Amino acid sequence: MEFAVLGPLRVYGPDGPVHLSAKQRAVLATLLMHPRVVVSTERLIAAVWDDPPRSAVANLQTYLSQLRHALRGTSLRLRTESSGYVCELPPGQLDLLAFEEAVRRARKAREAGERQAAERAYGEAVALWQGNPAEDARLGGVMAARIAELEEQLVLARSEWIDVRLELGRDDLVAELRTVVAAHPLRERSWAQLMLALHRSGRRSEALDAFREARTLLAGELGIEPGPELAELHAALLAGDPALSVRPGAPAFLGPSCQLPADTSDFVGRRAELEVLLTAARARRDQGSPPIVVVSGLPGVGKTTLTVHAAHRLRADYPDGQVFLRLGRDAAGPRRPADLLSELLRSLGVDGTLIPEHLEERARLLRQRVADLAVLIVLDDAQDETQVRHLLPGTARCCVLVTSRSRLPVLEGATRLPLDLPGEDDARQLLERIAGGARLGAAPDAELDILRACGMLPLAIRVAGARLAIRPAWPVREFAGRLADRRLDELVVGGLDVRGTFGGSYAALPEPAMRAFRLIGLADLGSIAEWSAAALLGCSALEADVALETLVAAGMLDSREIDEAGQPRYRLHDLLRVYAEERALAEDSPEEQRAALGRHVLECLRRIRAATSDLPIPTAPPYPLEEPGRAGPPVEGAGIGWLAAERRTLVHSVSAAIELGLVAEAAELAHHLSAYLNLEGFLDDVERTQRAVIAAALDERTALRAELLLAGVPLSRGAFGAAGAHFSRLHDGFERIGDRHGAAYALINRAACHHGAGLLHEALDDAHRAIRLLEELGDAGGLDYSWTWPIWIHMERGQYAEARRLCQDRLAVAGDDRRVRGDLLRALGTACYLSGEAAEAVRYYQESLLISEVIGHRVATGKVLRRLGEALGALGRFDEAVDALDGARSLFRESGDGLGEALATYALGEVRLRQGRAKEALALLAGAYERLGPDGPPVWRARVLRELGRAHAGVGERERAEAVWREALRLFEHGPEAAQVTAYLAGRA
Repeated sequence: MEFAVLGPLRVYGPDGPVHLSAKQRAVLATLLMHPRVVVSTERLIAAVWDDPPRSAVANLQTYLSQLRHALRGTSLRLRTESSGYVCELPPGQLDLLAFEEAVRRARKAREAGERQAAERAYGEAVALWQGNPAEDARLGGVMAARIAELEEQLVLARSEWIDVRLELGRDDLVAELRTVVAAHPLRERSWAQLMLALHRSGRRSEALDAFREARTLLAGELGIEPGPELAELHAALLAGDPALSVRPGAPAFLGPSCQLPADTSDFVGRRAELEVLLTAARARRDQGSPPIVVVSGLPGVGKTTLTVHAAHRLRADYPDGQVFLRLGRDAAGPRRPADLLSELLRSLGVDGTLIPEHLEERARLLRQRVADLAVLIVLDDAQDETQVRHLLPGTARCCVLVTSRSRLPVLEGATRLPLDLPGEDDARQLLERIAGGARLGAAPDAELDILRACGMLPLAIRVAGARLAIRPAWPVREFAGRLADRRLDELVVGGLDVRGTFGGSYAALPEPAMRAFRLIGLADLGSIAEWSAAALLGCSALEADVALETLVAAGMLDSREIDEAGQPRYRLHDLLRVYAEERALAEDSPEEQRAALGRHVLECLRRIRAATSDLPIPTAPPYPLEEPGRAGPPVEGAGIGWLAAERRTLVHSVSAAIELGLVAEAAELAHHLSAYLNLEGFLDDVERTQRAVIAAALDERTALRAELLLAGVPLSRGAFGAAGAHFSRLHDGFERIGDRHGAAYALINRAACHHGAGLLHEALDDAHRAIRLLEELGDAGGLDYSWTWPIWIHMERGQYAEARRLCQDRLAVAGDDRRVRGDLLRALGTACYLSGEAAEAVRYYQESLLISEVIGHRVATGKVLRRLGEALGALGRFDEAVDALDGARSLFRESGDGLGEALATYALGEVRLRQGRAKEALALLAGAYERLGPDGPPVWRARVLRELGRAHAGVGERERAEAVWREALRLFEHGPEAAQVTAYLAGRA
């Protein structure tokens, strides 16, 4: 039905609900309350405005024009007449017309003596009312008379409906009639109906009380006595007139029975969940409603097993009977509530010939049957709230346990128990109970492989255990191997079939959700965010969200995780992923599969370009920027948090691109991704992705540039010799193929290796050669990176003024590049600190820290916190220094940066020395030296040893201090820091 006005105004178009403005709703509501009738312009204006503006006619015409446009695609036609407007609708598309037609049918059936048909038609008519007419439309006072007229039609129809049901002997009308007389206390007909219903329910004294109440009310309000109908009925009740009685409506409850399936003898685990379920089921609610518990989870997780086990434990709490009803689906879809009620009523002992035809009548009969009984009702495999709602008792003595793949979020008053996978110990215990503990204990590795292949899913474990139990001589290792290779093909035995269980749930999905399920499985991602689903489906984010939430509601997808970027993440169980991939390969053509995966790769590339724009550049020639107009819509929320959340997806997309033959896209993805992976210390991922690109590369240039990024891994790990040799080979390769850009990056990376190895002259030479090439090529990003090495080398040489000059020169050309400015400010602060200007250094460090925190660079933040702590310690601001250094150590530890953590620990040891706490400093510095290891940067090993010697001297270990200083002097070789150590040895400092 497209239009509803008997309650809130509702309009449904081809694409769902149609949203209208307040004035449009007022115009439409007025027309719908006068269907197929000319409504004058004056009346429409009065309906919309109590005090019309001078532009009312023009405004009205505008609203009507907007309505014609908004209602395009619906069956409503707005026709203009000379005196006003008419809305024309076909039968069945407006609830008011349907109400009038149903009342006509009911009256005709009643006149013909067809009371059951009349009862159904009246029930249909009354059910169409959802509130007061157009109750959410702002209508003028002129509409009050029409609204009152419609409400009077409802009152009359309901009264006639009650008469028919009284004639049929229905005895469950008392509660409804009390509501009616409360709403219309001066209607004598309603009081008469209530008195008759009470009498026929065996409540004669209450019927007489009702007459006295009506008489008092009529006298007090109107000053009159009850009319003939009430007076005659009162006299008949006093006389006990047998004509007032009719045949009984239904038999009494037949007595307690247990219809639960057998409990599971090998039930294990679920102690916490069982306790929650039993506690909720034994609750007696003050408001009088029955306890309802919804046990939800993915197919095969053990919802029914747990619920039946709990139901057997609850039998003594509900001694009047325990009923089990499978809801589920049939060939036409979810089983109809009316059919389920019929089955439930029969199970409660109601004669099938006395079960009413109308859904609401059946629901009322159920509530009547169990109103004063303690009955437990188990509803298994509910599809949605609509299926359950009519099956609920009305009193607190009963209890309902529901199992469903959905949490049934809009089922009122329910306790929800989402069922997760069991832990490994419970899963192992279940498998051993079925297949034999001794047998599995002899092959614990194979047992664990079976559990993992089953994804800890209880149904799969039960099937696997049964298969082993059937064949006692079958080697467990052999079955584990077959299960790993064939998964769902092996998980079937007797009537248990994991694939079949999944298939039933899959078949119940709407087509968009089916397709989403298939493509998520095909993509083989551990978890996905909404944007990934939208890319796979080739649809909008909103459409993807609807499909994902449908899968969550169906228990086919888990959504209990929010990632670092604040995105909900959706995860398929391992076996569901296998099944989803099967369905994709069976139902989607190779072209459709390739298109979906290709869309996802390209969306990953588009997003990673935006997400890495603020990160330190990869140490390889950059890719050209997207041409204006081809970059697609702006990417929202792409940054460090997004990269952290999507790292596994992005790493996977590199191999996916290669499998699709998109090698150039894979190379660019791996290039941009390396910026984040290096920053956060995911060096194994850098290695994996770059090796994949090298193996797939179609030309030497692509392979060599990927090798540049691969060679950066040993550089990041401090293996400067091996990395330097690799960059030398790469430089020769780039020279051979004429790639000057690649050669420049090989040089600057080799400079970094020389610097780390303490070869400062060679490092400076390579850096300046690289800078000259990059200036010729116009690579601004490469220049920013390359100039950092001369700056730091000059500082290593004690040439602090030159380092400061270079920092200031580079800051002058850095522009708005926050990353570059942050790095240069940190370097400038270091130059100031080494020049003895600690206060000036703190100022630069704080500015650098603000930038790194704003753009979310955790590693850069850790580096500047280390330097800041060092400077604060020099100023005697020890508490602030310790806070900064603790923050740095934490950040380095989280990112797996062992060198960074060692240097922050060294700085903290320096602070403790400044405080005179030599013993604490000794422990910290010894830990820092151990963390650096024998392959750590020589200059930093020397610095740590220098301070370690001071700590030994501070605790009175002069001999040990001199030994440490001699090793530091050997590593320093020359320069101002070597002179400082020489002074320590000579006792001059």
